[in-house]
Amino acid sequence: MVMCSKVPAVPRNTLGLLAFAALLAGCPTVEHDPKKSEHQLSLCRAELNHHSLEAAKADCDRAIAFNPTNDEAYLVRGAIALTRAHDTEQTLEIDGCLTGLDAESTHKDLDAQLREADADFEQATKLTPDYGEAWADRAQVHNLLEDPVTGEKYAQTALGYPARLVNPGLTRAGLGWSLYLQKKQIDAARELRAALQFQPKMCVATYRLGRVYFDRSEWDKASEYFQTVSDDPDCKSQEASLYLMKTKLQQGLVDDARDARDACLKLSPKSCNAAQCRADGGALGPARPKAAP
Repeated sequence: MVMCSKVPAVPRNTLGLLAFAALLAGCPTVEHDPKKSEHQLSLCRAELNHHSLEAAKADCDRAIAFNPTNDEAYLVRGAIALTRAHDTEQTLEIDGCLTGLDAESTHKDLDAQLREADADFEQATKLTPDYGEAWADRAQVHNLLEDPVTGEKYAQTALGYPARLVNPGLTRAGLGWSLYLQKKQIDAARELRAALQFQPKMCVATYRLGRVYFDRSEWDKASEYFQTVSDDPDCKSQEASLYLMKTKLQQGLVDDARDARDACLKLSPKSCNAAQCRADGGALGPARPKAAP
């Protein structure tokens, strides 16, 4: 089978040249057309917004074929792979808490999807070295790949290129998480507080700052941040409820710990976090009776 994406070496003899010409004649070519590339990219974005991932990828592939220097097409195609990874994580940890062979197989799929996303984000940065959003996306991927050292480096790079960075506050929250994963709590707290200056109600930064204080056994501050996230209906963070329960137990506030456990169990009851809420809060007893109206 002829692989048309790679042109074979040109032969030196006449018969070979004729055969070579015939070979190339059978290879389809795609015209270089930036306008068509942008049109396909707009279709790709629309499909991604509707979570039609197969169709979105096909449109992004066409956008890149029409213009291999379209850095945004690589970014969006990377976002498609990252969305697949989030869907896989949902299956792994939220829809059900997979274990054993099922978990190993799903983790393998997850890693492959993250690396596919990183390859596209990397290509975007190669085409446009100051593409801040592409660097931020690479930082997110490497944190998910449990490579926070690289995640820190890429987040710092992203913040150095703010012109094409969609959300500096969220990127700084990602940098804070990279530092937290490296057990650099003081530096992590500084970056997370800075992220909250950009967006005071950012769920992610608030929860992560709570984790920093939790690891430092500063229970009152940890409780404050976890409670803020748990009380915000826009956050819907099961992890925040889990850690709020853990914090209240450390404070000896049994009734509050029980309330946090029950809030945790209402969100995704089959998830790994719910399983941990049941295990760690099993001794707390039944839910507190509701007060009469």
